[in-house]
Amino acid sequence: MESMDFHKIMAFVYLPTILIGLLGNVLSLYAYSRPNRKSMVGFLLYSLSISDIFLLVFALPLFSIMYLPIWTDEQRSFVVAYTAKYVYPLCMMAKTCSLYIMVLITIERWIAVCRPLEVQIWCRYTTSSYSIAAIIIFAVVLNFARFFEFEIEYVDGLVLFKRELLDSDKHWWYFMFYFIIVSIIFDYTVPFVIMFVANMLIISELRRTKKERSLMTIQQQKEQNTTVMLLVVTIFFGFCHFFSMALKIAESFAGGFLTIHNIYLEMLGEIFNYLIIIHTASTFFIYFIFSEKFRQVIKGLWK
Repeated sequence: MESMDFHKIMAFVYLPTILIGLLGNVLSLYAYSRPNRKSMVGFLLYSLSISDIFLLVFALPLFSIMYLPIWTDEQRSFVVAYTAKYVYPLCMMAKTCSLYIMVLITIERWIAVCRPLEVQIWCRYTTSSYSIAAIIIFAVVLNFARFFEFEIEYVDGLVLFKRELLDSDKHWWYFMFYFIIVSIIFDYTVPFVIMFVANMLIISELRRTKKERSLMTIQQQKEQNTTVMLLVVTIFFGFCHFFSMALKIAESFAGGFLTIHNIYLEMLGEIFNYLIIIHTASTFFIYFIFSEKFRQVIKGLWK
């Protein structure tokens, strides 16, 4: 199977997934825009829905629309070139925002479960607002160089793109330092270590207090249910992102893009990208399954 044929097949797989994800995140945005957004966790889930919507909107042309059989050759070359040049960096910024909002949610749950006396100090609406602003700035700064990874050329009436900074032969320093080392540290290692350690501590605390559940107040039981729901979200998040991290680490040892030289690795890389989109598109269903209040708000739309 040719590379382009596989991408065309995946375009039809991505399309319904992204559209369902957009609908789900819009509904989540509505649910968490209710009065409970004033709580830190409500505001963080509201912010995550916004970030995921942007991620899915940018992923739509990047992974689906530009490969659909709706373009002439000239139109396709134009769409592919400008999508790679400008949409890809924006997609990565949204991905970084979603990633670190997930980290923030995990930290919030760790404080709520393991440091309950510090909740009033750290888990406040103003604190979360400043944290989200810092994440947005960080995401823009971290991914700004990606706007220079591709260069657009005009050849015989066609708009083409080629690797510029992303050319590992021409700019090996960029490939190793930024695309590999910086990416592995800030896109994977730091957030994954934080989420793994925090989640292990949360799970340990939940197991310890399981025997005391009958003595909990209704509010405490709701907090614990929220924690379980967010544990599912973050663990599923880790699973869906793990394989992309493994591929990037393998490329760091290889000193170049493995997916360029092997069609099967390219297909595998595309499947790993799809897993990330799957997570972004599925959070609505996790909220709906685990949160009674969320279900009530959504069901209220049809009353």
